[in-house]
Amino acid sequence: MAMQRQETTQSWSGLGVGTDRKSFLDAVSAQLPDYEADKAAEAVFCGLSGLLSEGVLRQLREQLPEDMRDLMDVCPRHEDAARGEKVDRDDFYLQLANHLNAEPENMRLVLHGVFAALRAQVTDQEARKVEGQLPRWLQGTWAAARLGIDRPF
Repeated sequence: MAMQRQETTQSWSGLGVGTDRKSFLDAVSAQLPDYEADKAAEAVFCGLSGLLSEGVLRQLREQLPEDMRDLMDVCPRHEDAARGEKVDRDDFYLQLANHLNAEPENMRLVLHGVFAALRAQVTDQEARKVEGQLPRWLQGTWAAARLGIDRPF
């Protein structure tokens, strides 16, 4: 029986089980009722694309359901931004806020909501790789999303 449980915690998309775009966006909406889920997810993925290596981004994309992978395509707003360049927290929040036409002080909540839905999609191994590449100021939000810790307000 333990073997069966292990399989379902592998990559959702790899097994063709689990979730799809609608259920992912529903999970984001549940966390972020005041935002359009697809826009919030796109903004966060866009931000992540500037922080993570191409290899990790590719692996992350492969663990998403096929009908969601386009959300991870390079964001035209930021494709000329240098990958891996040191981004500070304020700039990152501002970039997200501009993408969503929202207030920068609400961006930690947006990140938490999308991260929580994303963490449910990927293997723990993949999640650790992502966390290892995130700036220190973002690692806590990523970790808290997995644990379902009280979301920020």
